[in-house]
Amino acid sequence: MISKKTVDEILLVSKIEEVVGDFVSLKKRGQNWVGPCPFHDDKNPSMYVSPRLGIFKCFVCEAGGNAVHFLMEHEKIPYPEALRYLAKKYNIAIEEEVGKTPEQIQAADLRESMFILNGYVEKYFTGQLFDTGEGRAVGLSYFKERGYSEATIQKFRLGYNPENWDTFTQEALKNAYSKELLLKLGLTKESENGKLYDFYRGRVIFPIHNTMGKVVGFGGRTLKKDAKIAKYFNSPESEIYHKSDVLYGFYFAKKSIRTLDNVYLVEGYTDVISLSQAGVENVVASSGTALTERQVKLISSQTANITVLYDGDAAGIKASVRGIDMLLSAGMNVKVVLLPEGEDPDSFARSRSNKELLDYLTNEATDFLLFKVKVMSKEAGNDPVKRAEMVTEMIRSVAEVANPIAQAFYIKECAEIFDLPEETLNIQLRKEMWKKKRQGDKVDMPNVINPKTVTPKPEILKINPLEVIEEKIIILILKYGLYEINVEMKDENGEAVFVKKRIDQHVFDEFHEEEIAFSNAMLQIIYEEYAEIATSSNDQDEIRKHFALHESKEISTFIADHLLKKDPAYSDEWEHRFDITTNTLMNNAQKLNSEVEQNINWFKYRILDNHRKFLLFELSQNPPEEITKLIAQKLTQLLPRRKEIADILGSVTTG
Repeated sequence: MISKKTVDEILLVSKIEEVVGDFVSLKKRGQNWVGPCPFHDDKNPSMYVSPRLGIFKCFVCEAGGNAVHFLMEHEKIPYPEALRYLAKKYNIAIEEEVGKTPEQIQAADLRESMFILNGYVEKYFTGQLFDTGEGRAVGLSYFKERGYSEATIQKFRLGYNPENWDTFTQEALKNAYSKELLLKLGLTKESENGKLYDFYRGRVIFPIHNTMGKVVGFGGRTLKKDAKIAKYFNSPESEIYHKSDVLYGFYFAKKSIRTLDNVYLVEGYTDVISLSQAGVENVVASSGTALTERQVKLISSQTANITVLYDGDAAGIKASVRGIDMLLSAGMNVKVVLLPEGEDPDSFARSRSNKELLDYLTNEATDFLLFKVKVMSKEAGNDPVKRAEMVTEMIRSVAEVANPIAQAFYIKECAEIFDLPEETLNIQLRKEMWKKKRQGDKVDMPNVINPKTVTPKPEILKINPLEVIEEKIIILILKYGLYEINVEMKDENGEAVFVKKRIDQHVFDEFHEEEIAFSNAMLQIIYEEYAEIATSSNDQDEIRKHFALHESKEISTFIADHLLKKDPAYSDEWEHRFDITTNTLMNNAQKLNSEVEQNINWFKYRILDNHRKFLLFELSQNPPEEITKLIAQKLTQLLPRRKEIADILGSVTTG
């Protein structure tokens, strides 16, 4: 067990922005850093990292804590393992509490024991490659023949397992590593007669690292040309290795990915290694499997731009569609580079100069959907059935694109390529969007108000009343957020009671309960940043000053426009001119109370009204019968809630 003294030192020395920045692409914003939250599907940066407070906080999914908490959540590791990672990162000597032997400490945590064994194995395999005659003659010569330099071999920690039956296994047992753990990690196998043997014997080794650089598994390639022998052996799933969670080369590439704001996606180990040696270090591999949600999340934590390299195999392009659609759905910009016939990323990188390679990758990068539609159109030829299938498949992919402007662009291109009216494709797109919504809709309208799912079309609302009320709420908390008002609540007997509550906290509580967020991105940034700084601000002026001096010109201009002017409706001059007490927010608590409640309720009402208009617009497009029923069902849920809020406001509703 790590001593308290060591834990305190780790927490004191660790820099939250550096720790989070190892896994997430962060950008400076004022005193803080912001980036996409890796703990939910985050298309806009919603996670704030505060060096001053030593914490991170996401204002969408509520994830938060210190550097240790971040590592535990991101890497799914226990507390001691996160501490050991930070100790290693900041060169802190770990002091163990007296009373436990090193063996007992190792046995206390199976995951830690697995990492320790894998670390030993990696060193063993690299030692065999460089320090033995067989390793140099067989393994090292193979890597050299592929053109790998010693620096590249050492960077990726490549290795070799001897050809003998059980050389590795016996060495591991001799060093007190358990038979059970060797079998569990797939390093050793047991024959029917109980004899142990090396799983990777006679193979060159590719260690697989997690995002922190720890070895989670191995890939082994045979050098024999026997068709009966599998070309590659890979580690089995274990407590520390889940193939769907790992991208080969990610640990070595993440810094370059963030710097260049782009990542290249390939298929195998050698593709990554050859490209990296050729100067393309921002490259990762899916290791021959279709992309998973976890892998997409890893990529999107570093960049929103991805370029997929294809070797020209049409079947391979089709097989990757699901993964590409996941990337599009995650809001990523996807491009594709088609390599010359007969080439794969490994061979192409090894046969070109660095400049030729980089020029080709830059000049040949094409938007994925446009590339896909051209390939599919060519394949379908003039066959009307095949062309209809191609169009349907393309519409499914376009439906995954989050940006409606980008969708319109793709529809226009598809219409030209397939020689179809844009309106025909738009009708099909709306059907696909409704199908997606019906399959994945998590919004229960009577209880939950979520404007993120309610984006009205521009033609419906020329002037957006929702944005007007959003501005009012932001101005309200910026001016009076720290003021207290009387909020009506229910006691344990259901009786109405009034309690004093800060205005900003009341707004946050209401919005959290209804899952409300701002449709205006700038206002959402102010809201989220306010939530972070208000907890440590001494007064309202300090909060205003923070935003008035904001690095975003748009935000600072907004503050200047709205906070440097008096409210004309409640001018202080009225009191002097008419010898009365006006209902200014500053001098009338009742007015302040009313203003807060009115704005919150108007916000809810506008969201619901926008949703109503959106549904009525879709209904006017004469959708299929099943979609018409779905719209009617949602209207039945929405209208009573809208009327309930309208009654509170004393407003007359129509429709």
